[in-house]
Amino acid sequence: MEKAGGEKPPGSWGGAEPGSRRSDVEKRTQTDLVSILKFYLPLAATSILMMVTHSLVSGAMARTLSPAITLAAYSAAYGVGQVLESPCYAMQKMVLTFSRDRRSFRTTAFVVLRVLAAIATVYILMAWSPISSVIFTDLLGLSEVLIPQARLNLKIFLLWPVASGLRSVFQSKVVMSKRTYWLTVNMVLRVGLMFVLAAALPRIMPEGPVGSVLLMAGLCVEALLAFVASQWLVPPLEDGDDDIPEVRPSQVLAFMLPLTLAASVQTVAKPVVTAALSRTANPETTLAGYQVASSFSYIFAAATYNIYHVMVVFVKDRPSFRKVRNFVLGIGVIASSLLLIASFPGPGSFIFGKAIGAPQDISQEAVRTLAVLAATPFLLACAEFYDGILMLHKHSGLVTAAKMFNVAATSAAAMVAARLLPQAGGIAGALAVALGTLVEVMFSYRYSAVLPETSQYLRREKMPLGGWDGEPEMQCQDARGSEM
Repeated sequence: MEKAGGEKPPGSWGGAEPGSRRSDVEKRTQTDLVSILKFYLPLAATSILMMVTHSLVSGAMARTLSPAITLAAYSAAYGVGQVLESPCYAMQKMVLTFSRDRRSFRTTAFVVLRVLAAIATVYILMAWSPISSVIFTDLLGLSEVLIPQARLNLKIFLLWPVASGLRSVFQSKVVMSKRTYWLTVNMVLRVGLMFVLAAALPRIMPEGPVGSVLLMAGLCVEALLAFVASQWLVPPLEDGDDDIPEVRPSQVLAFMLPLTLAASVQTVAKPVVTAALSRTANPETTLAGYQVASSFSYIFAAATYNIYHVMVVFVKDRPSFRKVRNFVLGIGVIASSLLLIASFPGPGSFIFGKAIGAPQDISQEAVRTLAVLAATPFLLACAEFYDGILMLHKHSGLVTAAKMFNVAATSAAAMVAARLLPQAGGIAGALAVALGTLVEVMFSYRYSAVLPETSQYLRREKMPLGGWDGEPEMQCQDARGSEM
């Protein structure tokens, strides 16, 4: 039945209209996918290139006069510096979550500066006092020949949290403008500079802190380029609406602190896995093979590192939630599939034996380990997605709990697997990492499904008679929430 004037009631089908409507929905879905790809691919490329720079640093240190001492001292200082730099991992997520205009962006930037000042104070007290000797001698057990180099590297790493935090602020403004290709451009320039320095520094300072100087030079240049892009290459943020409550620094800090704790806790899992693998039947080959395989897997896992950026920009209601979810799952499946192919004997032997140049026993161990690590990109994509849903609604405490369960499960599984399956080698560590990530996914999914403000995304709807007419009518509240 038609309305007066021949107008059809909503949801009715007539003539060629059903095909036309389906065609419109398909076109709109394709347009959304293209928009997400244009936004996300530069971010993924940036993360992958970042993983490449770490291999570049290792290669430069291997060309010094005393590569063993240089690499060992750098590794020790890097581990200590990473603990103090880990709070910076939460800064960009915090800025993206709370910044909606110029006023709220200034508030979040002010909080970042305060946190960076506190981190720098602790860092200076540690690096320029006898505390550093206590850490390197008593806790890490370094020999006397390594301690001077390690302390020098640690002092240079003071630039690490400062540059990383400021980069997070400037890059957030670029992400909000959807001009993410500037981040890729900046990373390409960073990699180019580091290639030049990697060739020159081993000759300029053959016994100096090549690794820390090279890494900090690249990071500082990237932070500077991010500042240039945010100030002059992207549109300025809009002025705030006076009717909307202003974001308070206490809100921002309360959101950030749990994420900071989560980032710090995550740094614990790696040394626990290392300690467990050192108790396997052939610890030297096991540790070397696991290190080579896990470093290679990071290149593919890096494709999942910026999922939260997509969620902040594109998740607004239930239909957009489903589109982003399908996109994220697709990224995880593709990355895991490529990693699985690389673990086959033929490709694996070429990658680890020819390209990387590992000895045959280490190469074989890396191939075995990589076959299990192939599951991690998909699991990481799921974890980042469901953690992101919780963070969009300010449940950063639950995300911290999920990360803690991940670390606890990884640590326990690594110790048990190494004890019960000492012949498993690097596979024991890979199983532990995969299990820990799976536990995080299950935890975050569970709370996303029961919390009222997040369960609306996951609630199933019954299909109307005649099929969907475009998108479902029920829309969810804006993903950022009314509290902002």
